[in-house]
Amino acid sequence: MIAMSLRGVRGGVGTSSTLAALGHALHELGQKVLLVDMCPENSLGLHFNMDLAPREGWARATLDRQPWHEHAWVVEPGLCVLPYGQLKPSELFALDALLIEQPKLWSQRQAALANAFDWILFDLPQRLPGHMTNPHCALSMMVTNADAACHVLLQPQLTQTPLFLVNRFDAASQLQRDLLLIWQQRYAHALVPVNLHADEAMAEALARSEPAGRYAPSSLIALDIISLASWCLLRGRRLE
Repeated sequence: MIAMSLRGVRGGVGTSSTLAALGHALHELGQKVLLVDMCPENSLGLHFNMDLAPREGWARATLDRQPWHEHAWVVEPGLCVLPYGQLKPSELFALDALLIEQPKLWSQRQAALANAFDWILFDLPQRLPGHMTNPHCALSMMVTNADAACHVLLQPQLTQTPLFLVNRFDAASQLQRDLLLIWQQRYAHALVPVNLHADEAMAEALARSEPAGRYAPSSLIALDIISLASWCLLRGRRLE
C-alpha cells in the first residue's frame, strides 16, 4: 500500500478537487483507494455527494475514542472516503496537539489498512502542524497555480514537500508560460511532469458533486488526471 498526500502551496489552488479526481482515476485504473480528509472544512466529500458538515468522521471518533474506520463512506467497491467530521475550535486544537504528541498515530492506522487498500490519499490542511505531519507518506506533493503569489510561496515550502504539481495551467497566458519555464529550469527535480490544465469541467464536476473523471471522462482535465494517476503508479512501483 502506498500513502500519498496533497497540500496546497496556499489556499484556493484546487487541492481537494485534484485529490478527488486523482483518487477516482486510480480506482478506474484498477486500484483500491481510500481518500482521507484531514481538513476541518470537510470539502473533500463534496466531490462525492456527501454532506458539507458531517458530524461523524475520523477526527470526531479520535477525540471520542470511538472506532474511526467505521465512518468511511463507500463511494463504490474499492473507492472510499473518510470524512473529517465536526469539531468545535477548542476540540480542533486539542486534536492537533494529540497528533503532535502521537506522531505514529496515522502510521499505525495506515498499517492496519494495508491489506484493504492499494492507495491512501490524504488531503492536508494549511495551518495545522499536527494534521500536516502526522500521516507519513511515501509520496507528498504541493499543488500550485502558475501565478505570482504561488511563485513567492513555493521555494521555502519545497524543503517540507519535495514535489509540486501545477494545477489550472492556462497555456494561453504568457505569465503562466514564463513561470512554468522558470520552474522547469530552477526546480526540475521537484516538478511533477504532468500539468493539469484549466478546464471548466472541473468546476462543473464540483457543481454536480462528482469527480471530474466521472462527470466528463473525455474532458481535458480528466485526461490530465489519468496521466497523473499513471505517473503516480509508476512512481509508486519504484517505492515498493
